[in-house]
Amino acid sequence: MAIERREHIRYEPTSPIDALLIWQDAAGDHQSLAQLSDLSEGGCALLTNAAPLADMVALVRVCLIAGSAPVILKCKVLSRNPGQEAVLISLKFTAISDGQLSQMKSALASHAYRLPQVETSVVRRKYWGLPQWAAYLTAQRLPVMPRSKLALRAFEEAKGGELAIQELVDLANSDPFLCLCLLREAEERRTTRLGHETLTPLVALMHLGATAFCEFLVNSPEADEVLPGLAECEARAVLAGLIAAAWSSLRADASPDEVLVAALLSEIGELLLWHFAPDLPQAAMELLATGGAKRSAEAQNVACGFRFHDLTLKCAENWKLPAILIQLIRGQDSVRAKLARLAGVTARHMIAGPDNPALPEDLATAKQLLPLATMESLVKGLIWVPQEMQAALVENANLSLRKIKEPSPVSI
Repeated sequence: MAIERREHIRYEPTSPIDALLIWQDAAGDHQSLAQLSDLSEGGCALLTNAAPLADMVALVRVCLIAGSAPVILKCKVLSRNPGQEAVLISLKFTAISDGQLSQMKSALASHAYRLPQVETSVVRRKYWGLPQWAAYLTAQRLPVMPRSKLALRAFEEAKGGELAIQELVDLANSDPFLCLCLLREAEERRTTRLGHETLTPLVALMHLGATAFCEFLVNSPEADEVLPGLAECEARAVLAGLIAAAWSSLRADASPDEVLVAALLSEIGELLLWHFAPDLPQAAMELLATGGAKRSAEAQNVACGFRFHDLTLKCAENWKLPAILIQLIRGQDSVRAKLARLAGVTARHMIAGPDNPALPEDLATAKQLLPLATMESLVKGLIWVPQEMQAALVENANLSLRKIKEPSPVSI
């Protein structure tokens, strides 16, 4: 199968790796010894004394790890950059078998390769789009919020080491990083005998066990909760999960926890950027604040070249999260998915304050999705709205609902 070079993160060998470049042109057959400069699942770069011209086909014979059996990869020359002592040639793999791809993934995950040094990485990242950022972020070790570790320690001290499963579930439901890490860890350890995919922290804990969960949490790196942008985005995600759980329970949902998880993870793309590349979401935030864009999605697209929600979906696909969860995060095609998406939108409006004029419209939309729920019960799902403000919000939401239902005037 053909592979796109630009869609994959490039890794540098930690020690020299030799290769042999083979090609054919009008003058005959050629071979040139080369050294691997970088490698990705889509192609490689070689330093060599002689090389074919751009767009020509070549073969690269290389041992991906020192001492391993060599592989022969068919490539197309993308560019040649002659230097004083050697030519740097960039190659795209045009045909690679599943077995070779598996070998390459194992090699890139080993100590034989590393991410480029900071200076090189920063230069390359200026030209990355959605596929490159998704590939980069999903290759990183994910953090957890520091408060989750503190809460676990407090639980252990209070209970003498005996922890209730529901306490651990609540812990994961209040930390989007931890929730994601837990789902991925459990899914990787799940055997076919366990059957069902891992969709919620409760199921993940059933797969892992409380002891493994605690060890995993304690050994995880920590996010910087002092960073304002990350803190606000994370608070928004947690609030979205709470709203989603409250609203989905009003329709007797068979598994409101799945809707909660989808809403909780709906901001994970932006959260990962705040942790690993804060300059991107910061640029989008500044563009929105200065009036360069009217909506968050527009600011993200202009500043970064993609919407953060699309990044979340691409990362979810790269991680191979369950299809049901990806559908819920996408926020279309079903009432449950639309509720999860609406919970995220409502949480964003609530962060601006419980008197945000957009909240009545959010509640009116929720009422349309949940026709049997009362407006009062929907408002109670917004846990940050003070008791004294709820009656007015109910009235304004009912007014917004009537405006939506009113037929448009017919012009004569």
